[in-house]
Amino acid sequence: MALIWRRGMSVGNETIDHDHRYLVCYLNTVELALQKPENEEVLLTSLSQLYNYAYEHFIREESIQKKIKYPNIKEHRKEHQQLLEELLDLKNKIKNEYDNEHISKNYDEIVKFLRHWLIDHVLNTDMAMKKYLEKYPKNFPNQ
Repeated sequence: MALIWRRGMSVGNETIDHDHRYLVCYLNTVELALQKPENEEVLLTSLSQLYNYAYEHFIREESIQKKIKYPNIKEHRKEHQQLLEELLDLKNKIKNEYDNEHISKNYDEIVKFLRHWLIDHVLNTDMAMKKYLEKYPKNFPNQ
């Protein structure tokens, strides 16, 4: 079942929330590709797109954090780096180690990992920014 972005996932900043919506879409695309692991090219492309968008999002998010003088920026940046490493590790395992049968057998585990990878970060780590972002317009820094 597709993951759906909800208002409760909002951190109160249009740029960050917009990016989170797209990350959910990319995650759903990867999940669909995992259902047909025999088409490895589509799966690897989907994972690459998720990785690339997450990388760009993290740059935007950290830029906003700098502008609002977010006190936990160093820890947040470390978590971003860890998330990217985990995603790259999964992509490399699928490319070099996992066969179609392994992906099929472990579909639920892989999906659970990806959902946790995104949702836990948004609902826990990113949500800690909300009280700092509330001091700025929702469209900050693009007023």
